Amino acid sequence: MAAVNLQQSVRDLVQNCRRFGVVPTFRDLEYRALNKVLPLRIFKGMTAVLDDVDRTLFDRAGFAVRIAGAAELRAATARPEWAGEMSRAFVDQALAKGDECVGIFDGDALTSIGWYARTPTPVTDSLSLRFDPSWTYMYKGFTLKPWRGKRLHGIGMTFALQHYVERGARGLISYVEFNNLKSLRSVENMGYRVFGDIYLARLKDREIFWSTPGCRPYRFHLARNG
Repeated sequence: MAAVNLQQSVRDLVQNCRRFGVVPTFRDLEYRALNKVLPLRIFKGMTAVLDDVDRTLFDRAGFAVRIAGAAELRAATARPEWAGEMSRAFVDQALAKGDECVGIFDGDALTSIGWYARTPTPVTDSLSLRFDPSWTYMYKGFTLKPWRGKRLHGIGMTFALQHYVERGARGLISYVEFNNLKSLRSVENMGYRVFGDIYLARLKDREIFWSTPGCRPYRFHLARNG
């Protein structure tokens, strides 16, 4: 069994090197190794504006893209395919806060979501992400497995970008964790630009966090709830 696991690990390493490059792949390994000693998360802050977005993502390829209604979202939480990703309590809390969800529908089926906020948004039970409110914060993007590979996340993001810019936003602001190589590649291809990092470490029961200087112009930082 150990030999089989080792072979699979080597295959995964080679595949990631080919797909994402040697340097990012080994940085991911270093990050994972460090987290066995010191729990640490690194969030790469980024923005997207209309001038930089991949224009092909405005082609919705037969899907319906819109701000999902409360009834649609609450109905989705009762379906097995969505229950693990989007609970009724989360939907109720997000809507009460004023957040909106861009949904992508294939017929009547909700296939992909992305949530958008203009106010501080929880990241953990004790911390919230704060940012310049002239930007719209994108979070909790998710696509159901049968519809992955169709660039639905990017299609939803470009819809949201245009929607919120028309309502006065400068663009979208978001983050991707340091070693989420697939998502980093995806958002870079969409047109996002990285501006800085947030670090979050846990020492025993204490959370320590700080932001790099590139985050300051965007007022992009963590703060304790309450």
